[in-house]
Amino acid sequence: MPEAVFFDVGGTLIHTDPRTWLPPVLERFGERADWRRLRSAAESAYAYYNAHHMAATDRERAIRLWWEFDRRLLAGLGVNDPERIADWLVAHWRDPGLWPRTPGTPEVLDELKRRGLRLAAVSNWDVLLPDILEAMGLAPYFEKIYASAALGVAKPEPGIYRRALNDLGLAPGAVLFVGDNPEADKAGPERLGMRALLVTPKEGIAPVLAAL
Repeated sequence: MPEAVFFDVGGTLIHTDPRTWLPPVLERFGERADWRRLRSAAESAYAYYNAHHMAATDRERAIRLWWEFDRRLLAGLGVNDPERIADWLVAHWRDPGLWPRTPGTPEVLDELKRRGLRLAAVSNWDVLLPDILEAMGLAPYFEKIYASAALGVAKPEPGIYRRALNDLGLAPGAVLFVGDNPEADKAGPERLGMRALLVTPKEGIAPVLAAL
């Protein structure tokens, strides 16, 4: 059994599909989305986030980044006045309802801690990541939380994995890396000698226990 498990966050511990968190927000504003346009709208919004998140090194920049993410997503879904809803979303970014947990979170984290494994979050994210995990009630599970924007290096670059390994004093072979991205969460960790497990947001992190 490994000594530690490192987790990606988006798509692993948090749902990334807007249908899991956006409908109640739209209902609040009396708005409707054209979900037929979801794929293109989400791809545009996430492409913008991925291209700019490394510059979100302070809270103000991160909030602006999420505002533009939300605006692009809402506009892509054909929502009226996307700016007004984006304003509300960034004003309520600490609301855990905007960050729905995937299946098995936190039950699997509870079990891993019970078994004595050390846990860390290693994610391509802006500097709000620790606060978001705190708002979700997940931060206490993790010995360390690594956001790429705070470190200046993103997965699958080896520096982000090495930072986590070195900080925790772990050999790569002692770690299972869990995530949803084939390159960032499997190939990258495996190149350094870690084991890796790919999961999907739909199944969540329940498969982790069987992989130990």
